[in-house]
Amino acid sequence: MTTTHRTNGVSHSLVAIVAALFAQAAPAGAANEVQVYGIAQFGGAGQCGSTGMTHPVHTSTAAAFAGPFAVMRLFGAWDSIDTLNNSNARSSYFTDATKAGTCACTAADAAANAGLDEADVVYVHTHGGHSESSPAQSSLSMGKSGTGLVCSARTDLNMLWNSDLDIAVIKACQSGDYDTWANGGYRQKFTNSGSPFRMWNAFHGDSSCGSHVTSYVSNYAWESFHDGVGENWLDEAYDSEGPDQDDCPVSIVIGSSHSARVNLFENGGWLDRKSTGDKTGSTIFYFLGCDPDNGRKLPTS
Repeated sequence: MTTTHRTNGVSHSLVAIVAALFAQAAPAGAANEVQVYGIAQFGGAGQCGSTGMTHPVHTSTAAAFAGPFAVMRLFGAWDSIDTLNNSNARSSYFTDATKAGTCACTAADAAANAGLDEADVVYVHTHGGHSESSPAQSSLSMGKSGTGLVCSARTDLNMLWNSDLDIAVIKACQSGDYDTWANGGYRQKFTNSGSPFRMWNAFHGDSSCGSHVTSYVSNYAWESFHDGVGENWLDEAYDSEGPDQDDCPVSIVIGSSHSARVNLFENGGWLDRKSTGDKTGSTIFYFLGCDPDNGRKLPTS
């Protein structure tokens, strides 16, 4: 299939990878932090959802994403890796203080070693959903219920990435819906002009969930330390299982110009998180004609 993009708004060997990382070291004094969230357990005491939503692979893929960063930390090429699974992954860590009143929930997205807006890179594997309009948004299922917590963190009601987060990788159904994007759900709703946040890698429509995901998530993390952080996501996460059953990964890049957004998509990486300037527009990258379960077929031209 052929990749394309729309704009709106104003497996390598370990030796080769390590060599490349040392050839392009991170800037001196710049802390590099990754946090992973595998929300696999549902329906139990104090948990969200129903038992039928339980998918153990969600924590397996979170570990697979974190693994390459842990190896790089041994070589001094990465600084911090934190894992918050199941009930430790709660809506407060997805909620900005400015939105706590609207969602009637606790806000702690800047909590050290826990909140999504405290790390540079995050990976989340959970269930998801979306609304195309009124308002356009995607939602992610959370791991813990209780006072001050909601079981569905939304891009409009909870999220505002305005602190440290640069890149989010979201392994969840409907977490990057094309029409939600077209109606502003992944720009105006969860980032502001001065934010460092610039990339939301997710899925248009539903995405499959099995042991194969663990492999491609690990490959993607390894491949993307210095380039292809958006392009590699599309290459690794795409799958076709027949009519109306494609896995349709998307990469949504936010920034001031189309050229800057393309540059991050193609040439940016975990250690080379290229600036895209003010968040005045966005571009969605996807495979032409990708046809998912529970989502419309993506444009063919």
